[in-house]
Amino acid sequence: MAVKGMLFDMEKCIACRSCQVACKQWNELPAEKTVFFAAKGGYQNPIALSPKTYSMIKFYEVEIEDNLKWLFRTHRCLHCVDPACVKACPVEPVKAMTHIKELGIVYVNKDLCIGCGACNEYCPWHIPQIDDKTEKSSKCTFCVDRVTNGLEPACAKACPTGAITFDDYDKILEMAHKAKKRLEEKGRHPQIYGEKELGTGTHKIFVLPEPIDFYPDLPKNPKVSEDLGFFKDLLKPFGKLTLTASVIGMLIAKVKERKEEIKIELTKQKGD
Repeated sequence: MAVKGMLFDMEKCIACRSCQVACKQWNELPAEKTVFFAAKGGYQNPIALSPKTYSMIKFYEVEIEDNLKWLFRTHRCLHCVDPACVKACPVEPVKAMTHIKELGIVYVNKDLCIGCGACNEYCPWHIPQIDDKTEKSSKCTFCVDRVTNGLEPACAKACPTGAITFDDYDKILEMAHKAKKRLEEKGRHPQIYGEKELGTGTHKIFVLPEPIDFYPDLPKNPKVSEDLGFFKDLLKPFGKLTLTASVIGMLIAKVKERKEEIKIELTKQKGD
């Protein structure tokens, strides 16, 4: 089976949330009580991802050429070509954060996950969510159980407008560039997101109908924290049997402490 990808042509999105509901249904995720929030985009619901919500639609109320418009964006794991969450996962030798390279899928093996939060800490988008009750990480699975059985992901099947397309990765990239050209011919200022981000790209590609500045919570230049190597070095003295969520939390705190020390040192050097 060829490496797979998913295209999100956001101009076609009508924010019906069919993808959001289909994800809930297929993954048998429980409902959660949500409330509308007062900030711009108040029609968005829920406000963020959670262990019970792997996929959602973001709302952006923007002003373009003196006209008020709504922009929509699907928010979920991008399934990186070179995923930082997999590198950060301390469970060895078989990773709890599992990467099927030949398909381009990253998912959580919950039988192995210890809920330490390293995946969330080092994901450039902080996508994985930790369930405090089950002590497990959760995120979009790219419907690995469907894809490996020849089916398309539930969200793509449910989308009524063609905003979500699932296909071979090279075809997805080709479609993304055609969508970008279509929007440019309409006088829009589209941007492809996910093709080159992090240097190697992601398996979920967005075609944003307007420049990324209109999507303030989407990182312009997502980066993997440079201290990931330091974190992995801290893990080396610990045997795999001694690793717990609390131990990992302590090590992550140590990394943050070191980062702050370096920041202070650099500030002092500049002052001198």
